[in-house]
Amino acid sequence: MESDNSRNKRNWIRWTARLLALIVGGLWLFISIVSTIDEGISRDWESLTMVAFMIAAPFVLAAAWKKEKIGGLILIGYSLLFSTFGYLSAGHNKLFAMIISGGPFLLVGLAFLASWWSEKGKMIS
Repeated sequence: MESDNSRNKRNWIRWTARLLALIVGGLWLFISIVSTIDEGISRDWESLTMVAFMIAAPFVLAAAWKKEKIGGLILIGYSLLFSTFGYLSAGHNKLFAMIISGGPFLLVGLAFLASWWSEKGKMIS
């Protein structure tokens, strides 16, 4: 029988991951809306790739919300792709572009994996 303390810890980890997902998803949604209103959508490869990342983000985050292990792994892969895109598209400050683009998704992916890990009773209490 599990203790209330371990159940509370699991719930805290799960809801922290979900809250981070909502914040990151909301932030990128806000950025995409403001950017589209301000600049419109151009047809160059950078803009179209960014639009694809923006469209995929809510689906990737929703997958992690539903299935923590698979979604967390997908988010980590997504963050690596997004960071690579940031590196390739940045003129200078490539490291900053990588951190800003992929870092939040990496953090959320790791949080969902921690939630899954704690659910399976593998986390040390």
